[in-house]
Amino acid sequence: MTTLSDSYFSQIQSQKLTQDPAQIIALNALDTLANALEQGKPCQSLYLYGPVGRGKTMLMDLFFAHLSGVTKQRLHFHHFMAQVHQALNALQGTLNPLQHVAKDWASKAKVLCFDEFFVTDIGDAMIMARLFETLFKEGVVLVTTSNAHPEQLYHNGLARERFLPTIDLLLFECEVINVAGELDHRFAYGTNYTHYFVQEQARFLTEFERAHGVLETKQIEICRREVEVLGKSEHGYLFDFMALCSTPRATADYIELAKNHRVIFISKVPKMGAEPDEKQVTQGIEDGYQRAHSSIQNARFDDEARRFIALVDECYEQRCLLVIDAQCDLSELYVGEQLAFAFERTKSRLVEMQSWVLSCF
Repeated sequence: MTTLSDSYFSQIQSQKLTQDPAQIIALNALDTLANALEQGKPCQSLYLYGPVGRGKTMLMDLFFAHLSGVTKQRLHFHHFMAQVHQALNALQGTLNPLQHVAKDWASKAKVLCFDEFFVTDIGDAMIMARLFETLFKEGVVLVTTSNAHPEQLYHNGLARERFLPTIDLLLFECEVINVAGELDHRFAYGTNYTHYFVQEQARFLTEFERAHGVLETKQIEICRREVEVLGKSEHGYLFDFMALCSTPRATADYIELAKNHRVIFISKVPKMGAEPDEKQVTQGIEDGYQRAHSSIQNARFDDEARRFIALVDECYEQRCLLVIDAQCDLSELYVGEQLAFAFERTKSRLVEMQSWVLSCF
């Protein structure tokens, strides 16, 4: 019988993967978990964390594909929480609605695989302890990836003390494994920009024309709210950055956009976080909340950067290519403090997109 490790090393031999010693501990833990699940033995959930591009998602996906004989679901954590909130809305007036939601998920999947476990929304933070407590009681096994150790989740968030039981629960229920190799595997293709243009709007528009794009300003609707587009291509639209990221937008807008289009062109993306900003900054995007007291200086375009992070995450997840006309190099696209941690993932994902072929979209 082929083990998870066999599949991993087979892909290394065929040069589909590059061997990374930092991945082996996680690989062995996933292999052990898969065997225990398939044999019906008691097992512990796994929480894989580390910097971007270290292969956490690849390892989890390898585990998910290899696991057999067990009900399972794999989804982006943000999408999971969106479905939870949708279910809660439908259960208004019901006693203990979170238990109903958790039991429904447990009836569908013994194993839940979450990619990008990250908390920015107080609405999510306040319900997680009760939700996950019921999931674990129902015997659900969690396998998740994150850029942050559980103790770093929802750092500096509003009313964070109410989130601490979730952290304690994760530390109790999960084996926490650091996947922190020195190599960012997403940079395996180098940093030769093919879909990221720095102050080269003429080349950017030429790329738009290659995608059979036609410049035409008009209004379209995303989640029943209008937004201006500058042009339409065969498989997507051309937007001005401010129209897409400066106006109030929720994650649902970007989910819809990424699901329904194969390529999105974004013009005039500014350098973000370079100047102080005294205005209040929202936590997350439109469906977020005010940040609590912080010693970190808010910066200009922090709100826009948050929405841009959400947009890149959804496009990456749905494999919707982003073609960008920017004012500065990708390494300098965000230089503030507030979102520096989260934006590293954004930069890494945009770098990986440079290896995607426009003609395939």
